[in-house]
Amino acid sequence: MKKIMTIGLVAALASSGALADEGVVMVDQSSAGAASTTEVSVDAALVSAYVWRGQVYNNDVVVQSQVTVAHQGFSLNIWGNFDLGENNTGTEKSFSEIDFSLAYSLPVNMNQVAIDVGLINYNFPNNGDAESVPDTTELFVKATFLSWADQFIPSITGFGDVGGADGTYFLFDVAVPFEVSDYLAVEAGASAGWGNTSYNDKYWAEGKDDGWNDYNVYATASYELLENVTLAANLTYTWLDGRVRSHAEDADKYEASRKFWYGVSVAYDF
Repeated sequence: MKKIMTIGLVAALASSGALADEGVVMVDQSSAGAASTTEVSVDAALVSAYVWRGQVYNNDVVVQSQVTVAHQGFSLNIWGNFDLGENNTGTEKSFSEIDFSLAYSLPVNMNQVAIDVGLINYNFPNNGDAESVPDTTELFVKATFLSWADQFIPSITGFGDVGGADGTYFLFDVAVPFEVSDYLAVEAGASAGWGNTSYNDKYWAEGKDDGWNDYNVYATASYELLENVTLAANLTYTWLDGRVRSHAEDADKYEASRKFWYGVSVAYDF
């Protein structure tokens, strides 16, 4: 059951994601040290909108796909967003983003706290010129608190941009998992994002101080259709803090200040 829960969450987080931070694949550290084989998985998701950290880049349907290779706690992930309809920069019927991430689950368990570290490289091949939409890289550290894992799972992830934004963003999340059967798992949760001044100046407007940016509530279900095939679906409602809402409604920046969106995906584990 841990396997299908992990795959389902990866699928849901990837479809929630967009520029890929929420789509980073974390290898379960409890099995990372023991697993000596290399695992490969592919995932394809059809999502009603492209939303990332409260920023609605496309109100139309997108296709988000990824490939993950994992070995002894390390994982390499390639993630892409294909815009079927026109996004906020005018891109349509092409890949607006392709991201590469490398993560490592530390083989330690410090008082029921799992630690993941890594980096994400964001690329925007058809989303404008390199000056207006520059590629960038983030480093991240994620702490997941497992003491109450049967009831709820809190986590904190810090992202530090070392490229275009040169800022910091923190994601606070609480997930409530429930195992319906050996084949079906569901999860509900809520999250909130906080950015420092440099980060907010980049993504919202000059002069924006540090503070809360986005809030999310979500639900996920994953079903193991076959031994190596998992279907997943997610529903998410995202809204922005009032201090940045007016900038999201600017037609030249983002396409909405609040959004109910959903996705379905299929994952194959080799």
